Amino acid sequence: MSRRDSHCFLIAYDVPDDRRRTRLATVLKGYGERVQYSVFMVDCPPSHLLVLRHDLTDAMDIDEDSVVICDLGMSTSADAQRITWLGGQRYQSGGRSIII
Repeated sequence: MSRRDSHCFLIAYDVPDDRRRTRLATVLKGYGERVQYSVFMVDCPPSHLLVLRHDLTDAMDIDEDSVVICDLGMSTSADAQRITWLGGQRYQSGGRSIII
């Protein structure tokens, strides 16, 4: 993403219901890349995060499901200093590799 205010967000979820879990994954696929079964990396400006949060809230049961959103900082600085991979890596920020 080329916007200067873009942030890298790590989003993980714990959802016991298969249907809701699939809905959350579908929502997140529209915003970012899956890096683990229930973990996504999303590059977007903070203003888009508001829309994403709304979409996630609509897809989940607030009483049973859990979603954690971690702001890793500016997308331009989300590199090997902030993200460490062990094993296979599935995510690249800004078209540059983060493999260690």
